Amino acid sequence: MYSFVRQPKWMAAHVLVLLLLVTFLLAGTWQFGRHQKRIDRNDVVLDRADAVLLEIGDLFEPQDIFEFRLVQLKGSWSTSDSVLIRNRSHQDMAGCHLAIPLAVSSNEGVLVVAGWLNEPLCDIDQLEAPTGDVSLVGRVRLTQTRGAIGARDRADGVIRTLARTDVARVDQQVALSLAPVYVELITSNPSVAEAVAVDPPPTDLGPHLAYAVQWFLFFAVGAVGYPLVLRRQARKGDLEDLQDVV
Repeated sequence: MYSFVRQPKWMAAHVLVLLLLVTFLLAGTWQFGRHQKRIDRNDVVLDRADAVLLEIGDLFEPQDIFEFRLVQLKGSWSTSDSVLIRNRSHQDMAGCHLAIPLAVSSNEGVLVVAGWLNEPLCDIDQLEAPTGDVSLVGRVRLTQTRGAIGARDRADGVIRTLARTDVARVDQQVALSLAPVYVELITSNPSVAEAVAVDPPPTDLGPHLAYAVQWFLFFAVGAVGYPLVLRRQARKGDLEDLQDVV
């Protein structure tokens, strides 16, 4: 009845279906793993946002556990050292981030992302960055580095626009000794005109669970459907044999 399954074309079909089933299963497991990681990250973001405010000294002893914690800073803007972080969006609008070193002592500072600017304002030569003393509350973030792909910033000289918030690169061109982390401004007194506060880290679950369910459904359809195809083919063969006998 099922002797046909040993034919070369069916053997190739078996291998193809097996590969597809394994792929569906692995893809579903991977997406479910990403869903679990997203849950864990959201818990970290929310828990750290409610933790006790960090002190300025903590920023110069960076630890991963400080990311997403809030810190209160006082100092003066080092306006002449302002830089723009290119290609940053807000509510689907193109723009940039304004990053300014904040002098917290005579020789130490913290890079502060003061907010998002609309694309027409992203001109470092025409930019009116804030000046004077300021008191602010912000969110600690780890410095950004280039991955396997991505735009490169010039390694030497003074550059006024960067591809990412790379604290070490900014530290290279300013007189202050910057903390190795940066701070996303949430509130300040006085406020930074025209700059929109950077969106907080997302805490939604994203689409990963839906993708995982989709891949597992594909697996189920293949695991159930292919044996049915074989059964139908076997019955078809039996009918043909019966007709030949008649």
